Amino acid sequence: MIRHCLVLVCIAATALSAGCGGKSESHAERQKENLKSETPQVRARAAEELGKASPAELVSAIPALLTALKDERPEVREAAAVPLSQVPPAQRPKVVPALTESLNDTNSGVRHKAALALSKIGPDAVPAKNKFIEMLRSGDPKDAWWACEALGRMGPQASDSVSALMTQLDSPLRENRARAAWALGRIGPAAGAAVMKLTQLTKDPQRPVQASAENAIRQITGR
Repeated sequence: MIRHCLVLVCIAATALSAGCGGKSESHAERQKENLKSETPQVRARAAEELGKASPAELVSAIPALLTALKDERPEVREAAAVPLSQVPPAQRPKVVPALTESLNDTNSGVRHKAALALSKIGPDAVPAKNKFIEMLRSGDPKDAWWACEALGRMGPQASDSVSALMTQLDSPLRENRARAAWALGRIGPAAGAAVMKLTQLTKDPQRPVQASAENAIRQITGR
């Protein structure tokens, strides 16, 4: 009798999960629908949840996420950025231009999430390089920090950003000096013009800056 009841419970649960005989809607499909919600918090949460989707589901969600990246609400635009960094390499050309455009957003949170997404994409984000060079010279220290991060992740392919990165070696902010040094080290031998300035930074009063400069010199010179 108990076994019979358990079987009935299992059948009922299966029927419910299958939508009473139909194919159940995947979590990713539900989130794509939620991106159309009239409630901004629901749209933002849906974009975040899509970051947990499988690669195949994420590919199918690209159009919806690109639309969310232009949402009227900044919290939705911000939430849509990082999941786009997780698309398979073959799909990156579809998302890099939109993420690059988001670097112009008037909301700093959106700009920085777009920069984070592009930094995660790494060398495939090279089409955004010129915009990051602009950000280094924008006068906004947080924008500049994110530009250092993204250009460093591009490695040697960001070699023509060396002079712009060197401007951050004089930043009054320790974190910007350290991150610029790190980025120059990641570029490698092509950043040779920065060695003299980096050598000066090995005497910086802040130890994290000294360490970044020392590591960068080793990566650039090979010694």
